[in-house]
Amino acid sequence: MFAAIVGLLAGIWILPRTSAASDYAQRKAAETHRCEAISPSEAQSGLAFNPDGYRSYYVQSECFQKAAIQFRDGHLCDRVRRRWSVLWSSWGVSSGQCQKLVAQGVAEDRAQIEVERRKYSAGRPLLSGFQIKRNGNGRDFDILPDFTAGSGHGYTLTFEIIGVRTQPILLHSDGYYVDPTSRLNIFVRQSDIRARFPEFELNRAYKVRATVTLSIGNGGMAGYWSDKFLESVFPLRERSQEMTIETKF
Repeated sequence: MFAAIVGLLAGIWILPRTSAASDYAQRKAAETHRCEAISPSEAQSGLAFNPDGYRSYYVQSECFQKAAIQFRDGHLCDRVRRRWSVLWSSWGVSSGQCQKLVAQGVAEDRAQIEVERRKYSAGRPLLSGFQIKRNGNGRDFDILPDFTAGSGHGYTLTFEIIGVRTQPILLHSDGYYVDPTSRLNIFVRQSDIRARFPEFELNRAYKVRATVTLSIGNGGMAGYWSDKFLESVFPLRERSQEMTIETKF
């Protein structure tokens, strides 16, 4: 809401919008396929030096359990079978233990994201305006965004021409570290614009939309979180700003 108010005072609206999806689904699918390739009967036992509970297990089940924990997906725990053993403890690789570890991971992720959410709310820099100017070579362009003071963090900055096609035409999108000392000068080649937008004309005014989105990522090897999970904890509308201007190229 505060971002929208700042934009209104400047005569330009700043509003949230969606961003590109992560590669969470592709990563999870690849790991699931790897587990499926393991024979369900392949087993390990007699692992005396393993921690208690992990001295006997089915290799495929261990794979699915690790995937469930890594991708915080309790549904994969349904594919985890405990290998019962008289001599060796095996409770560590089981559907119940899998669900427990997934829940612990989700709780840790939620706490981590909440910390980022509080930091962002307490001192985020706001996009106060941007200009697009002809580069010194007379052919290409420089995008010059301005930000208010705020805590430094990584952001994805996206600039698009809108209103000339059904879909926006991308000018530039990349990650940047933004802090109170940021003086970004983003170089955009005219040839890249024409490759996406052959009808592009010089000395003509176009509407350009800038979107600034806090970069949260999707966890890491210790545990990936899905876009759906991130949206439930820290919605995109709360971590994005949008501004539209009309400018001549």
